[in-house]
Amino acid sequence: MKIGVILGAFSIGTRPLDFWFDNIWTSVRGLTGTDLCFVKTADEFKKLGHEVHLFTAHAQPHHKPKEWQGIHLYNINEMYSVIDDSFDALISINEPDVFRGLPVKPLKIVWQMLNDFPFCQPGFDDLVDYWFGVCEQHTEYLKTQIGNHHKWGTLPLGCVPEWYSDRRVPGRVVWTSSADRGLHWLLSQWPKIKAAVPYASLKVFYHFNYGDIENTEPNDTNAHVHVVELAQRVRYIRDALSKLKHLDVQHVGSTSREKMKKELSEASVLAFSCDTVAFSEGFSVSTLEAHASYTVPIITSQDCLGSIYQDSGAIIIPAPVRDNLDLFTQQVIKSLTDQAYADEIIKKTRAFAEKHTWSNSIILLEKLIQEKKR
Repeated sequence: MKIGVILGAFSIGTRPLDFWFDNIWTSVRGLTGTDLCFVKTADEFKKLGHEVHLFTAHAQPHHKPKEWQGIHLYNINEMYSVIDDSFDALISINEPDVFRGLPVKPLKIVWQMLNDFPFCQPGFDDLVDYWFGVCEQHTEYLKTQIGNHHKWGTLPLGCVPEWYSDRRVPGRVVWTSSADRGLHWLLSQWPKIKAAVPYASLKVFYHFNYGDIENTEPNDTNAHVHVVELAQRVRYIRDALSKLKHLDVQHVGSTSREKMKKELSEASVLAFSCDTVAFSEGFSVSTLEAHASYTVPIITSQDCLGSIYQDSGAIIIPAPVRDNLDLFTQQVIKSLTDQAYADEIIKKTRAFAEKHTWSNSIILLEKLIQEKKR
C-alpha cells in the first residue's frame, strides 16, 4: 500500500524535526510521545513493505533529505502537490484539518492523542473516515465531544522492548514527562526519599519551556484557573530544582532518544506523581517505556493511567496523589531498597511491555486500512 503519515504544524509547535543522518535519534531535541508515534508509525509501515511518505515541519525546510530509511520526506505544505488518488491511506497525528483540500480517495485516519478539539475548524469531523483514541477510556471521553461514534476505535501506543537492558543504578529515580503534570509533588517529597535512601539521585528529563505562563499572578482573575495553577507549579518547580541540587537532583532537560535508552536502562524507579489540571493523560508513553526498561513504574490513577496499567504490574497510587503522598513516597523508598520487590514488579512490567509494541499497533492499523480502503 501507499501510505502518507502527517504530523502537522499545531502538533510540532516550535520544535521541527531533523531527519539528516541519524539526528532523529541522536539530537538533543529528543522526541515526545507524539513525535515518537509519528516516527515509529512511518518506520513500522516501511518494515511491513509499504511505500511510506512522511509530511511534517522540518528543521531545514529548504535543505532536508529526500528520504530517511527508505521513507519519502516532505514539508507539510507539499501535501497538496504530492498526495493524489494513488495513496491508499493518510494517517494524521491529532489534526483532522490537514486533510482539507486533499483528494477524496485515500482513507483518512486521525490517531488522536490530544483530549479535545478547540484547535480544529468547523466541520473537521467530516474530513475523517476513522478516528483512533489511545485507550478505551480515552476513546470514550473523546466520543462525548463528537458525533458519528461508528467512526471511532482504539489503537494503543507502543514501545520497543529491545531498546533496553537491565543496567539499573542503585537509587536512580527519573521523571520523563512534562513537568506540569505533577513533578512538584515528587520534588516536595524528595528530601524524605533522600533521607531514607542516602544514595538516591533524581534526574528530570523533558524540555522546560512555558513562555510567559509563570508570570501569571496567583490572584489573576482574567486568567483561566488552569493557567493560574500551572503558573504556580512552574514557579515552584523552578525554585525546588535549584534548592534540591545538593540532594542529587538534576534537571537534564531535552535528551536524545539514544541517550534516553541508556538513561531508562539505568533507572531503578520512574516516580510519576501524575496530577493534571485537566483531563490530559490519555496513555503516557513514558510510563510504558518504564515498563520496557527494567524500571519500576510508580504512577497514579490520574485520568486514563489507572485503567491502562491496572494489570501491568505497575505500582498505582490512587489519585489525587496529594491525598496519598505518604504512600507514594514509601513505595519509591521500598522499590529502591528492596531488590526482590523491585525484581518481581519488573518481571510483570516487562511482560506487559512485550505485548504493547509499536510493531503490534501498526499491524492492527494495517489490517484496518486493508479492510476499509476504497
